Amino acid sequence: MNIDNRIKSIMQKMEKLSEKHPKYTCGEFPPKWGAPLSEQEVAKFEKEQGIVLPEDYRRFITTVGANGTQPFYGLYSPVGKLPSYETRADVKEKFPFTVRRPLNVYELTEEAYEALYERNEPNVDAGYILLCHEGCGMYSILIVNTEDEETYGTVWYYDLCNDAGVYPLIHPVTKQTMNFLDWLEYYVDKTLELDDEDYFGYAELAGVLE
Repeated sequence: MNIDNRIKSIMQKMEKLSEKHPKYTCGEFPPKWGAPLSEQEVAKFEKEQGIVLPEDYRRFITTVGANGTQPFYGLYSPVGKLPSYETRADVKEKFPFTVRRPLNVYELTEEAYEALYERNEPNVDAGYILLCHEGCGMYSILIVNTEDEETYGTVWYYDLCNDAGVYPLIHPVTKQTMNFLDWLEYYVDKTLELDDEDYFGYAELAGVLE
């Protein structure tokens, strides 16, 4: 299925969310989407940052919406303002981890832990675009600048606030990493599947590509 057809399929399922009344929604529900970015705006952003956005993500933000009220506290736009409590990563700098070598805080030595949290070594906040805040310092991020081909375009679970780490999302069925549309479709499918009293978190998909 090509990207446009897949986006259409996901958005058709997204419309069914209006039939749901989940107790825990975080952002406004059912989802609402902001205006898409123009091709010129995206091209300007890519040129300024020295990157090329993953094709599926680029297509979504130029045809559907650059931001939205879901998943969780809402999809962030790659340009424009973020909420005052959020900070953009340095997209021009390379992401320091790979899908086979993520950041497991529990495995760090005391010296490595101090370097990470006191001196930001390595720079964890590099090479990614913030997708959404799940709450309690947990985020979904999209890797857009990396030296590792496998890692480019993958979505990760980011949780340093709770001393967990930074891990790629692994699809429970395919056991493969997830791109932007995988991430979005999983949100839709899981929300449709769950009872209104239940909820999920992307932490359940965080892992290491074998």
